Amino acid sequence: MHVPAEVQLIAVIFLLYLYDCIVLAYHNEAVAHRLPAGYRVAFPRNNATFGKRLLIRLPLITPFYPAYRLVWSLCPSPDAATPDAAWVEAFRARDAALFARLLPGTLLLALGVLALMPLGLYFLPILYVLALLPFVYLLILFQLYQLARFRADYPLPREKFWALALEGLICPPSAINLVRKVSLNLPIAVDLVAFAEALLPPETRRQAVSGVVERIGENLLFVEDMNAPQVKQAQDYALRLRTKFNLPEDPTGRGAF
Repeated sequence: MHVPAEVQLIAVIFLLYLYDCIVLAYHNEAVAHRLPAGYRVAFPRNNATFGKRLLIRLPLITPFYPAYRLVWSLCPSPDAATPDAAWVEAFRARDAALFARLLPGTLLLALGVLALMPLGLYFLPILYVLALLPFVYLLILFQLYQLARFRADYPLPREKFWALALEGLICPPSAINLVRKVSLNLPIAVDLVAFAEALLPPETRRQAVSGVVERIGENLLFVEDMNAPQVKQAQDYALRLRTKFNLPEDPTGRGAF
């Protein structure tokens, strides 16, 4: 079966973009992403790849909203507390600024790379489609300029900034995800439970904390010495979370007491 070269190129564009929507997260990480209705937390799948687990973000939504990599711990620091109002206000301001500064270019890039170029490749001679490339690269350069201009607000390591820039210039479909990539690489000073308490609505907060408790229980299933101090600390922490957030009891009993 012969597949026209134009169709193959269209498939490559979409496959590159879908591949770029995959996040690799460690077992003690989750991703909080902002949607119009508020933040949502997603945990990685159980399958491991080089020590990390796959987390696939929604390809039609995630380019336009920030996402944050958060960690949870079996034995968190006793003095860990919910962030205060000043921290929450500063976080929301940075989140909104990143979204506003990069959203226009993201929308135009998505339109050009995922809509106009595929349609042009299918219906028009390839030379007409290649005429879009200068505009696509101008948009990418504009996005990188915006990011460099406000770099003080987004403390990315220098090497990470240049890696994102090079990746976007080499592979335009990956430049669509710049908002998500920048936010995923920003350091967050609080853990997942504290983030949930500060920024998530009650039902979503319970779901996120329930995910943490469930994973603590999964970790305890493989423990040989249930009397080890670290195990007791993890069990106590899981019990405190269940009590504080009114979560159902653990049917295994290994993380509940």
